[in-house]
Amino acid sequence: MKEIVFVNPPLTLKERYGKLSGAGNTLPSLGLCWLAAVCREDGFQAGIIDSASLALDHEETLGQLFAEPPQYVGITATTPAIFSASQLARRIKEKDKNIVILLGGPHITAIPEETMRQFREFDIGVLGEGEETILDLLRRLRGKQYLGEAKGLIFREGESLRRTENRPFIKDLNRLPMPAWDLLPDFPKGYVPPSFRFQRLPASYLVTSRGCPRECAFCDRSVFGHDCRFFSAEYIFEMVDRLKKRFGVKELLFEDDNFTLHQQRLITLCEKLIKAKMDLTWSCLGRVDTVDLSLLRLMKKAGCWQIGYGLESGDKGVLDFARKKIELEQARETLELTRKAGIRTKGFFILGLPLESHETMRRSINFAKKNALDDITVTFFTPFPGSVLHGSAKDFGEFNNEWKRMNMLETVFVPKGLAKEDLEKGLRSFLREFYLRPKIVFAYFLRVISHPFYSGKIFRGLFALLKNTF
Repeated sequence: MKEIVFVNPPLTLKERYGKLSGAGNTLPSLGLCWLAAVCREDGFQAGIIDSASLALDHEETLGQLFAEPPQYVGITATTPAIFSASQLARRIKEKDKNIVILLGGPHITAIPEETMRQFREFDIGVLGEGEETILDLLRRLRGKQYLGEAKGLIFREGESLRRTENRPFIKDLNRLPMPAWDLLPDFPKGYVPPSFRFQRLPASYLVTSRGCPRECAFCDRSVFGHDCRFFSAEYIFEMVDRLKKRFGVKELLFEDDNFTLHQQRLITLCEKLIKAKMDLTWSCLGRVDTVDLSLLRLMKKAGCWQIGYGLESGDKGVLDFARKKIELEQARETLELTRKAGIRTKGFFILGLPLESHETMRRSINFAKKNALDDITVTFFTPFPGSVLHGSAKDFGEFNNEWKRMNMLETVFVPKGLAKEDLEKGLRSFLREFYLRPKIVFAYFLRVISHPFYSGKIFRGLFALLKNTF
């Protein structure tokens, strides 16, 4: 019998991506793989049910869970997934009230008391970085020890809630074991990345750092904090080597908020990949103020084919208000250098930030069209719990604080001076004007004929994009 099973609760692609569900991804939960790995290393029998990635509904999830009922169930939940998590927890309790249900992830970490009060199905909340806390918690539960002396928890004492002091972040991430990918069924072939984010399959993703030193007002940094901690280049290479040799992965997505922040680490990793002559392609996310031409050329040589940059807006005033701390000219230069190095560029934009107007939306559209961008993602500003702007959003516009709709694709916030219809029209115009240009259409045609085995996935993504555009 497994002692603990970690669950990513059911959440359909439509619930996650709306009209763009055809372009969505089903990559596994790396966080659950690390949690299961540390538990297993400590002697606990652990399992993973990645319902959201494998398109399992609640009945199917319960079927797998109760095929070998555990003592504890650890559920992770983002803000839009919290209702699905609570429904799953409630149905688990209906079947076996003695199973202890733990809740972790960004939502409860950002607003623990409010979450525990609203959803009484959860017994214990694990706040912040989970690996050390989950081990401490399981040991105490096994030994029937008082939880109030553990750090990083919120739990019920009768009708009251008890929150313990925060647990310090893990300083040396290299102490963590390799993620337990082997506990994922049909990994990696059963999982697919976003339509426009891969060149080869099977593919997976990695996060190689935790925390972010930047101060963007729209981000929630409650789980991993402001201080950036890094896995070493040697640890990353070991993960890559294991994914390649044991699981046959051919492509990786480095999903760090800023993979290019620690330049020397990146240089060392690239040199290791080049020396190993590893047949691997990869993409990553970065900031425009953390790369130069020599680094970009090294990344290209090591297998990098695309970098996604958080650009957010083409208006300086909007960027400054959002505390982005980048310059538009700097963004232009970095996009040109990236293209010069032979790497495709992707830009992430946010519509509807405070100070947004018809004019600022037009500046963003023009910026995307006039600069060296091959691809874009455009979302609506969402004041997530835990972000700087969550508490003050109503000062700058109309804010619908409905957790289920906080997927960045629904207009939960409308800045003063605009209407919801203005933002939705702006997004359609953005996508239409960027993608329906001959050079972009031709580039995607070349991608399809260059990757005929994956053309079905690419076409589904294009169809979803066009459906949303029109």
